[in-house]
Amino acid sequence: MKAAPSKPLHCALLLATSLLMTHPLSAEPPVKVYVLTGQSNMQGKGAIEGEAGNSLRHMVKNDPKKEFQMFVNEKGEWAEREDVWIHYDLYPFQGLRHGPLKPGYGAAPGQIGPEFGFGHAMGEAIDGKVLLIKAAWGGKSIGHNFLPPSVGKYPTPADPELDPGYFYQRTLQLVDEVTGRMKEFFPDYEGQGVELAGICWHQGWNDQYGGLDAKYETNLAAFIKDIRSVEHGLGVPDLPFVIATSGMINPESPVVQGQIAIDDTKKYPEFVGNVAVIDTHQPYGPDKMTFKFDDNGVTEKVSYHWNNNARSYVNIGLAMAAEMRKLKQPKSPARFRAFGSEQGVELLWQIGTEKPEGIEILRNGERLDTKLLPTQTAFTDTTALPGANRYELILDMPSGKVKLNAACDTSATNLDGYRSLGGVMLGWKARGKYEAFRISREGKMIAEAVPADARSFEDKTAPAKGKVTYSIQPTTGKVTPAELTVNLGPADPGGALVYEPFDYPASAESPQSLLGKTGPWGTTGEYVALNEKPKHFPRVVAGGLSHGALPVTGNCAQANHGIKGCAIDLDGSVKKAGLLEDGTTLWISFLYQIHQTRGQGARVSLQSADGKEAIGFDHKGVTNTFIIHDGAEKSRLLVKGVRADTTYYFVGKITWGKDGEPDQLLPYHVQEDLKLPEKPGRVFKEPFNIDQSKLTRLVLEGGATSNVDEIRVGPSFESVVGGGTK
Repeated sequence: MKAAPSKPLHCALLLATSLLMTHPLSAEPPVKVYVLTGQSNMQGKGAIEGEAGNSLRHMVKNDPKKEFQMFVNEKGEWAEREDVWIHYDLYPFQGLRHGPLKPGYGAAPGQIGPEFGFGHAMGEAIDGKVLLIKAAWGGKSIGHNFLPPSVGKYPTPADPELDPGYFYQRTLQLVDEVTGRMKEFFPDYEGQGVELAGICWHQGWNDQYGGLDAKYETNLAAFIKDIRSVEHGLGVPDLPFVIATSGMINPESPVVQGQIAIDDTKKYPEFVGNVAVIDTHQPYGPDKMTFKFDDNGVTEKVSYHWNNNARSYVNIGLAMAAEMRKLKQPKSPARFRAFGSEQGVELLWQIGTEKPEGIEILRNGERLDTKLLPTQTAFTDTTALPGANRYELILDMPSGKVKLNAACDTSATNLDGYRSLGGVMLGWKARGKYEAFRISREGKMIAEAVPADARSFEDKTAPAKGKVTYSIQPTTGKVTPAELTVNLGPADPGGALVYEPFDYPASAESPQSLLGKTGPWGTTGEYVALNEKPKHFPRVVAGGLSHGALPVTGNCAQANHGIKGCAIDLDGSVKKAGLLEDGTTLWISFLYQIHQTRGQGARVSLQSADGKEAIGFDHKGVTNTFIIHDGAEKSRLLVKGVRADTTYYFVGKITWGKDGEPDQLLPYHVQEDLKLPEKPGRVFKEPFNIDQSKLTRLVLEGGATSNVDEIRVGPSFESVVGGGTK
């Protein structure tokens, strides 16, 4: 919803809108999508609340000219723009935020970034809806994290910190995820289509180091070309691109000079009219809008987060909006995409300044019998059968025919299962229009017509043990069945002396207590709480973890902040095998899955009965660390950074010191090939000496930010990967 005309606008907002070119749109124009990408200064660190001069609240309260009152409603509460939507997913580190534009979409919910001023300006200037997709993560360089593929020529990145180009690829994924699931994120979306309209870039700090500054200009020019390209990027050549320079960096630095150089028309003639650079070291526009503020007003001294000043971020966003709307839009049609939905296959494309005279669509080589308007940019194929479908969009342009291709497979995917209280619970993903699903076990049908909207099914006649293979597929269409093999036991330690697969029945709706459970290989008795009267309990969580070909059984476990932990006694087999004697080596392994990178996650350790001797491993926040208790105070050691929604396989090699030598723990994060890495992770160099003869119990502690599964203790690496390497 546009701001009420009776409300005065911030003079900088008037500047931004006065510079905008009018662009008539239809009654239901496509949603204009802008991607805001970069590192922490694109995330935004501007304070929202507080009486200090850097806050957005201070701007609104101390506003004699009534310049900022459009940010609040009549009650003084922060206004929400119904015409501007925003999506900010910090994966793989933190959670997702999406909804109407309001304060709170900065690096943290209590902060704003450039999106705030940019969104308000674009919302005022554009008829129809605006969508901002933030793709910004703190501490990221263009020389490594955002490295464009034409420069790096790297394989598909998997690790967010180690692999070059991870956040370049993640930006592309985000745009596809959001534009392909508009109705899920924004219920007011009415199928009018989406148009990728521009990219904003605000980044540079981390490229000052490690020699990356010398390559900044080259990398940024390649980034602009790649991310707009069909081959490497979003598929919209000449997509408008606006850069706000790093005004908190020395203006003579290669980073800032590289940013400014992009505006050199002789050096980059292909960027003329479609790329703009805002020098944040200088006043901007006819009203000389500035970007550098502290609590007392305009300043020349700024820290790397713009002094956490909300006005700095608002003004950067306003300037980017003004420049964005001055840039030329692409001439040609582009970005043809196909996505499954409950209505059928959603087809989206965008047209440029050259308008088509006619449009037709082919599915699998056959023309669809439908009439499309020349200005149409969205269509739902409601007659498509489940499975793989190929589409061709043919646009009759004044300059000739243009053909674009897209494909969509609406087969069921991601079939998983676990031992439930009543048998085996199956779950799957599917995005498409279906009549029903068919489920088979060991090749024999067990359910012929599972409802089309179902995404789970409980096999109440499943066998009590053994490996069972399931498959699922829609009842119509040419599809590839999704298959899954569930190991229902009995648990096989695979050479380990201690093995805990958490092979207990579970329920997704009602987690079962781990207390009182018995049966892990190499243990005796039952799990007991380390608190005398725990208010909460460690839980058996529905669904086991998996990793490559690692043999797995059962479900998994999750601790709870409300208790100290739980423990079960070892049966003495580790000690009888001589693995607790000086000079010997003991191996321990387990899987753990990170849900979120804030707070305490799982801790797995071997401990003495009094807890004073212990060795193990845990997850907390964005790191993994050792647990060492030998009677002396120990500093924690970071082993590896972690990301959310990821399963890791930790293997520890423990060698007990002999003849006065200290003990040693070598950590390994084993990949899905289940091979021992050539080099371990960071080694705990501070000497420690545990009385390992006192280690008599397996202990699970921590909080609910990660799950743990498949704990093994044995005499060799092979013994703790459960035979998975054989």
